[in-house]
Amino acid sequence: MFPTVSPKKTSERKIQLHKEAQAYKKTIDGQVNDLKSEAARIGTTALIVGTALAGVYVIFSLFTSDSKKKKTAQVVVENPNLPVVVKKEKDKESWLVSSIKSYMIAFVMAIAKDKIMEALAILKENNDPKSTK
Repeated sequence: MFPTVSPKKTSERKIQLHKEAQAYKKTIDGQVNDLKSEAARIGTTALIVGTALAGVYVIFSLFTSDSKKKKTAQVVVENPNLPVVVKKEKDKESWLVSSIKSYMIAFVMAIAKDKIMEALAILKENNDPKSTK
């Protein structure tokens, strides 16, 4: 009915299959570890860029915030030929405050730009097909 296989051939085949399975397992483990490290690196880069952008946004919103109601001066323009016109003028900041704000925003934006450029260079370096790992 069934062909008879010697136990010696069966045990040799079993050992060979076990070795092949271990080799495949090592290969798969290596690939999974590579994917894990790549994902961690990309996640770290994204975190740095996101933090830099969030920091720029927070600082920018602090300096340009209109959450406080600024006092407005009402100027009434009267002309006998025209109806009464009421203009609301916002208080102006001093030139010193506005220049400090602009310098701080420019500084933070430069830092964010450097971090983004660094992250893009790392991504380009790792995705370059000519580079060897």
